[in-house]
Amino acid sequence: MSVSQNPLRTSLPTTHAAASDSSRRQQKKPQNQSNPGVDPRHMAIALHHAHRIQSQKDTESLILDRILDLVSFPYSPTADPSTPSPEDALLFKNALVPFQPTDYDNLIQERNIEGLCGYGLCPREHRKEEGGGMFRIKYGAKGSGPGGRGREMNIVPKEKLEMWCSDECAERAMYIRVQLTQEPVWERRGDDSRNKNLLLLEEAREQQGRGLRSGGNTTTVGQVAGQLENMHMHGPEAREMAAQMQDLSLRSQELALERGDSSAGAFQHDGRVGVQIMENENFSHAVAPPQMRPGDFQGGSIEGYFPKPQE
Repeated sequence: MSVSQNPLRTSLPTTHAAASDSSRRQQKKPQNQSNPGVDPRHMAIALHHAHRIQSQKDTESLILDRILDLVSFPYSPTADPSTPSPEDALLFKNALVPFQPTDYDNLIQERNIEGLCGYGLCPREHRKEEGGGMFRIKYGAKGSGPGGRGREMNIVPKEKLEMWCSDECAERAMYIRVQLTQEPVWERRGDDSRNKNLLLLEEAREQQGRGLRSGGNTTTVGQVAGQLENMHMHGPEAREMAAQMQDLSLRSQELALERGDSSAGAFQHDGRVGVQIMENENFSHAVAPPQMRPGDFQGGSIEGYFPKPQE
């Protein structure tokens, strides 16, 4: 997503170029492959750790590239952060996949150095608080105070307010940050979906609104599997998804049988299972009444010990 941009005021490009050049020089160093005094097992362990360290360096270099791309993003000066274009939203979320919260904080700081709002989808300048002092008093809306009376009052550091162009962009940026995982990308599994399904604040609110408008109706696993079949989806991923949903449907039926829900009519109208407790009258053998044992006349034993009768 790199395009021609104006020179940046931050020192990040110089640092990134120096780190990349150092990494390339280290890769060009000749390696002594034939050393008779080296244990092959130790060499394999050393190479494993060396490759791991190099992978971490490559990932950090990739994150620096992403920060450089997002410092001046979005490229349209008239972009609206509340309704970003689908292309900008997709590029922004894809760029944040390898990020940790600390990397996201670095992105916000670099955007502020360039005079921009810290939210990556906002092209506006960040606000500048006038006056001295290190703190500002923020008042909430009417009725936001204790017990619904008065107005809420918060003391906020001045530098925190100057990170954004508005409180709305601050909320949007923090909603993205709380979704980022703390685990570095080189320690994640290949099938780890964290950071791959990020939601913008407006997208989350829209999904929540759709859920409320639908009346909170729940869809069963079997219905979802049937919907996937009716969509005529193609490709290996679609087939794998449909197979997984079918397996979940079969597993849910097995769990229902284990609970005793042997028929579809076992559920009542309120969603509960009708349970009837009946005495078992089909005895396989005759039940003999209990009989006294010889030691029971003296009280029996206590964990194998027979106490002596008192005289």
